[in-house]
Amino acid sequence: MKIGIFGGSFDPVHLGHLNAARQILEKKICDKIWFMPCYGNPLKKKLSKAEQRKKMVLLAIENEKNMELSDFELKKEKTTFTVDTVKELKQKFPEHEFFFVIGSKVLKEIPKWKNYKKLLKEVKLVIAPMPGLNKIPKEIQKTNPVKINPTLSSNISSTLIRKKIKEKKDVSIFLPEKIFEHIKENKSYGFE
Repeated sequence: MKIGIFGGSFDPVHLGHLNAARQILEKKICDKIWFMPCYGNPLKKKLSKAEQRKKMVLLAIENEKNMELSDFELKKEKTTFTVDTVKELKQKFPEHEFFFVIGSKVLKEIPKWKNYKKLLKEVKLVIAPMPGLNKIPKEIQKTNPVKINPTLSSNISSTLIRKKIKEKKDVSIFLPEKIFEHIKENKSYGFE
């Protein structure tokens, strides 16, 4: 089975994430998408609590076919590196072929990742393009990544959503309804 590991902070999970996952499944690039929230991110200073982010992912995908939550990294309760996660998953599930789903916004950060060259050999990338951020570095191009089409909401980012909430702007168009309601009820990200 072809599994797309959709890793990230998901702080919060949004329509861009879901639209990319749907497109990957529709195009049969992968048979299943495993949303895998990280416990911590060495390149981000502060994340919402792991349980909060996990709950939002579960809410977002509960009616989605072939999308699952994987708490593989959360269970470790420490920051883990993608290259180590992929290696462990390949050992634990040798029957699966793994792909790593990444937004084009993150492409420029990959050279900062631990053993990123090894990661690029271990797993095939599926890139979800974002407007203005479609340039794929040469080293990554050599690995023949799969590039999906930009989705309607591909310019959405969790950073943008958190910023707009702080500015007291409407973010409902960027989020699944359940996630918007969850953020509102819990007054997450300074929602008032």
